[in-house]
Amino acid sequence: MGKFVFRFNTILNTKEKIEDDRKNKLGLSMKKLAQEKEELKALADKRNNLIEQWQTKSSDIVKISDLRALSNNLELMQNFIDKQNKVVELSEMDAFNKRKELIEASKEKKVFQKLREKDFEEYKYIELKKEYELVDELVSYKASNR
Repeated sequence: MGKFVFRFNTILNTKEKIEDDRKNKLGLSMKKLAQEKEELKALADKRNNLIEQWQTKSSDIVKISDLRALSNNLELMQNFIDKQNKVVELSEMDAFNKRKELIEASKEKKVFQKLREKDFEEYKYIELKKEYELVDELVSYKASNR
């Protein structure tokens, strides 16, 4: 019985490498997204602390300049949060696109895997047919020598 050789083996190997590469890229993208969300959470916590300071100071007698400074800090923090929301949104889009690319690569790889399975089944059928022919020849040879 000869060795099975898939005719598109190099293409299948390439498709597998592409899929692995896209898995890695998706993993990095998801990691970046998690970091960006953590940064957004930290900014929201800082903003909440500033709001608490505002409420505390506004209930006491305070200089207007202190309230103005807190107000400016709150506004600045809100700007940071808005920018970070945009970064998180872009990271989510990037992760979504990477996921779509991975799905596409997986589909392409599966096409070649199915083709390989069909070729292997055909190979097994041909080998079995050859084996039956050989057995039939042996039986015929023995029968004719009697």
